[in-house]
Amino acid sequence: MLHSHSSHEEDLAQLCIQAGVSPDDAAALRCELNPISCRRKESSIMSQNVHAQAAAPAAQDAQSLWSRDYLFDIGVNFLVYCVHFLLMLWSTAYAIRMWDASIGMAGLASGIFIVGALCARIPAGRFIDFIGRRRTFLIGTAVFALMIPGYKLAPGLATFLVVRFIHGMSFGTTSTAASTIVAALVPLKRMGTGIGYFTLGVTVASAVGPFLAMSLTASQSFDLALMICGAATLTIFLLSFFIRTPERTILPQERKDLKHISFDRFFSWKALGISTIALMGGVCYSTVLSFLGAYTNAIGVTGLGATCFFLFFAATSFLSRPLTGYLLDHFGGNVVIYPSLLCMAAAMACIASAAATGDLGMITGALLLGFGYGTITASCHALAVHCAPLHQVGIATSTYFFFLDFGIGVGPYTLGSFVPSMGFDFVYLAAGVISIAGMALYYVLLGRYGRFTRHQMDRTAEAKTLVEERRQHFFQEALTRA
Repeated sequence: MLHSHSSHEEDLAQLCIQAGVSPDDAAALRCELNPISCRRKESSIMSQNVHAQAAAPAAQDAQSLWSRDYLFDIGVNFLVYCVHFLLMLWSTAYAIRMWDASIGMAGLASGIFIVGALCARIPAGRFIDFIGRRRTFLIGTAVFALMIPGYKLAPGLATFLVVRFIHGMSFGTTSTAASTIVAALVPLKRMGTGIGYFTLGVTVASAVGPFLAMSLTASQSFDLALMICGAATLTIFLLSFFIRTPERTILPQERKDLKHISFDRFFSWKALGISTIALMGGVCYSTVLSFLGAYTNAIGVTGLGATCFFLFFAATSFLSRPLTGYLLDHFGGNVVIYPSLLCMAAAMACIASAAATGDLGMITGALLLGFGYGTITASCHALAVHCAPLHQVGIATSTYFFFLDFGIGVGPYTLGSFVPSMGFDFVYLAAGVISIAGMALYYVLLGRYGRFTRHQMDRTAEAKTLVEERRQHFFQEALTRA
């Protein structure tokens, strides 16, 4: 009982810092953000406040989704991921050709980019609002463009690895800033649809980037690949100047809190649950991505199912994201998360049985995987943003991407270690079990509390808007008193 009371007091103290309000006001705001678990004696007052502020959420929902800034942000994100996927494959072939690197070192040249992205994502969510969303975005895109010549100028493999690491950090900063900006541009009640369309760019890039890389490296056109990346990154930098970025007010108490270092300053507790589900989806996807070529060669499936696997994957992933965004906005998170995890488990079973079913099993697995993984990434992103208060969108976004990237990075190493002793089919079946476990974990952490029902998501959106308006009010009062 004492522990519960202590935890309650700590939560209120943290909210005082985040919102810049008194303990009494913090208690009121805490109830507004948690309308199910918190019982207030003045519930009628809360109801009056919400209705009095109802015009603000309605006005936000009336905003057009397809604004110029939203479209430019989609374009920038698409080009960023095109360069990312192109250079992932290009860097491996380039390291082998230029410095006769081993397979392991060539793999490191490709993978160290993700390590740099992870290192950048951790602080990006915390500091992006303090530095300024637009300023962070411009810095990220500038470094992303400036590192392209570094690939050609690198005199050796060690320098090349440093360039890849720094480039990865700029990618992590840019993509986190772009995702934070789009979450601020999209109306709250259309978050699923807005982020669904936003992530379509990543889906298209996952097909365009590797296609260009394979075509250019096959013809030994390494310099042409860098020229294409240079033109793309320059376009990214120029487009970023034309995006009007919504900024948020930084309270004096928040600036004082910057010197404190703790887990919750860099990761969003509220977004941890749904980000863990994204991690499990990343593990499953990366297992397919890493071992598909070796697996199809081992079982002798080299037809349409193997050569066009990722085209089928990209097709259903592309089609699923707008649909699941609509379902998320109108029916809540449970309607999309459970089926997507089930589809991923079925996809793993189809791929594992490809030795018997041949191309048909691989094509079916690709279609199911595209729907499952495409839905998981878009929906978990939207729900992670939904979980956090409006002034913590940056932290929630970086938390989601950190867990997703970590899952993609750790999957091949953890499950891949079982290949020599158990075989590829066991690895894919194990990935399917992880998807089923994800369904159970989602229910335990989130589903059974009804947190992502449409009704509860609407109430949370209204409370978040009210809290942000009160933060602005308190800030103006503080300036007046000063």
